[in-house]
Amino acid sequence: MIVEKIEITRHKITLHGELKLSDKELSRGDCEKMISRLVSWKLGPLEPTRHFEMVYNNEKVQVEIDVYVTVSISESTASHTDTVKYIFNKLMEFITLYERIFEDITKIKKE
Repeated sequence: MIVEKIEITRHKITLHGELKLSDKELSRGDCEKMISRLVSWKLGPLEPTRHFEMVYNNEKVQVEIDVYVTVSISESTASHTDTVKYIFNKLMEFITLYERIFEDITKIKKE
């Protein structure tokens, strides 16, 4: 797995985090298994808003993943620095979950 991009940007009323990954080790067949197991990450609590897209690129023979986390900006909430840390931690949480599920899937194939 290669992390290609981690970016947090400020928009008018939100802070938006984006993470781009690619993985040449995950097979096309295992991509669907991975997607179904990662759904729990985006179905958690309503805040922050989070989403991921995962596709298999046949030309590059790799899985490509885009992960998004968005938090509303409010004058009365935590500082922007704390919100940025929160978004970053959510993106890292996705990577940790991805690595754990990848390990599980590859163990099953070896058995």
